[in-house]
Amino acid sequence: MLQSPGMTSLVLPPRPEDGHKGTFGSVCVIGGCKSEDGLVMLGAPALAANAALRSGCGQVVLATPQPLLAHALSLAPTATGVELPVDDVSRLMPSQSITLLDQHCGSCRAIALGMGFGQGWSQQQLVTALIAREDRPIVLDADGLNALASLEQGALDIHSPLVMTPHVGEFARLASAFNIHATGSLEEDAAALAQTCGAIVVLKSHTTVISNGIQTERCDQGGVELATGGSGDVLAGLIAGLIAQYGVQANDHLFDAALLGVHIHALAGKAVAEHQGNTGMLATDLLGEIPKTISKLRKG
Repeated sequence: MLQSPGMTSLVLPPRPEDGHKGTFGSVCVIGGCKSEDGLVMLGAPALAANAALRSGCGQVVLATPQPLLAHALSLAPTATGVELPVDDVSRLMPSQSITLLDQHCGSCRAIALGMGFGQGWSQQQLVTALIAREDRPIVLDADGLNALASLEQGALDIHSPLVMTPHVGEFARLASAFNIHATGSLEEDAAALAQTCGAIVVLKSHTTVISNGIQTERCDQGGVELATGGSGDVLAGLIAGLIAQYGVQANDHLFDAALLGVHIHALAGKAVAEHQGNTGMLATDLLGEIPKTISKLRKG
């Protein structure tokens, strides 16, 4: 356990010297879309996949709509892929997608869901089905959160161990959907959402707050260099990769993984800013700094 200034101890997952890729778990990253009006988003799930691998997990399965998978894998070439079926206008087919995910990703210890996923009815159905299961932790990000916000509070059926990673805009939509009184205090708002959804909440703004509804921590390490597209996708994949490495005890370490992921993400951003300044960072710049940051934390 490592003590970080202003935060509780950071609990790193074990890294036995005789481990292999099965030891360190696998992550399924579900995201990406090609909309009917021509909008394409595939960088987000690829960033999450690469971040999960950089965190030290053993394997990543990248699941995107079929027309996008080959391109997404070119951005995350060490992942394996699952083609989610689409209809003749590129709309995701949720039931068939669930069947394929069960077939090819059943052994994954954690899921990262929602990066660049789009906001159609099909995506809502898939998100709703996955969070209703109890089988494994899910890191819900971006359009996964927007899908959740499309539900009324009475329709909430969350059984999966859940980590939610909203920025303040996504939080506002969730608060409106679930009748949460937003106070403007990041700590109070994160705790309220965590209590409502029975989840770990990572609320992102100029600073980041992590809450399970009872315990709340604040990370002030991150800087303005992180204000760039894709930075949040890296964080979601990083947290999912850390969760997978806790193995059979993963459900007991969701808060630890979220807290550690936020801290690593912030320190990796700082490392980039130190040698190129705090302007113009690309989210891909973070990836190479993640293992270096983890190594420094292990050395204390």
